[in-house]
Amino acid sequence: MKTKKIYFFFLVLVLASCWNNSTYKGFTETDSGLFYKLQMIGDGKRKANIGDYLQLNITYKTDKDSVFMDTKSSNDIGMIILPFNHSSFKGSFEEGLSSMNEGDSVSFIVDASNLFTRFFKTPLPFFLKKEAVVIMDVKLHRIFNKKEYDVELHRFESIIEDRDIEEQRKIQLFIDTSKVSFSLLHNGMFYLPITQGAGAHPERGNTIQLNYTGSFLNGKIFESTYDRGQPLEYIFGEQGQVIKGLESAICLMNEGAKAKFIIPSHLAYGEDGSSTGIIPPYTTVIYEIELLNLTKKQ
Repeated sequence: MKTKKIYFFFLVLVLASCWNNSTYKGFTETDSGLFYKLQMIGDGKRKANIGDYLQLNITYKTDKDSVFMDTKSSNDIGMIILPFNHSSFKGSFEEGLSSMNEGDSVSFIVDASNLFTRFFKTPLPFFLKKEAVVIMDVKLHRIFNKKEYDVELHRFESIIEDRDIEEQRKIQLFIDTSKVSFSLLHNGMFYLPITQGAGAHPERGNTIQLNYTGSFLNGKIFESTYDRGQPLEYIFGEQGQVIKGLESAICLMNEGAKAKFIIPSHLAYGEDGSSTGIIPPYTTVIYEIELLNLTKKQ
């Protein structure tokens, strides 16, 4: 206990000496350009070494304090496990992790462009400017060495397997209580034709125009092109435009057809859920689709 008090007192002195010189009030700046602020001291004494795995809870915010991403909603345990390696860029939050003990909570301010392009390896989101920063509230829950991580990974995989079984049970219950007969497809989707079309089947590169209603197994509608009065239009076969299950569904339809599909989470919005937060992680969805027309690629 005495050691912890000394540790806290030392940190307060260090932080206080830097506050007046920091670009961001209350934050300390390191030589590499990383800004940090201690939020809470944990009970742990263990620090991370290169090659360890860190179980973290992270909230990502804009400089206006608006949350745009949070690991709490990313999976069943509400945390992520990251391999602890050398920093992916100068001024990365990874540098600050090396000074944290288990249980510590620290806020970091990092360059947004570097965070996304060099750590996440994705383009900068449209709502962040090139010169923007991201505030990261990080809590270090546990540190695993390789052997401990393998045990934890096996435990988590068991959770996922149980979750998949539960999802299949819910789908089967829905089908058993339906008054119609769905056909099981090879990829795990279920198919119910409603109206047979008279036109052509879609080919890669075709411009597809369709109406759809998306709902959950309990019947609640989460999205409908009919409600907004505008059909969806996209290029068939181009990745990232629609969920995998919707693309697979359209393959079975021709112009003018209407059908209903039950799409398991692994072919829908997966472990992350929808980007809007409307569809939770690991959620089965139902789409009733009407393929309006096709325009062949010129």
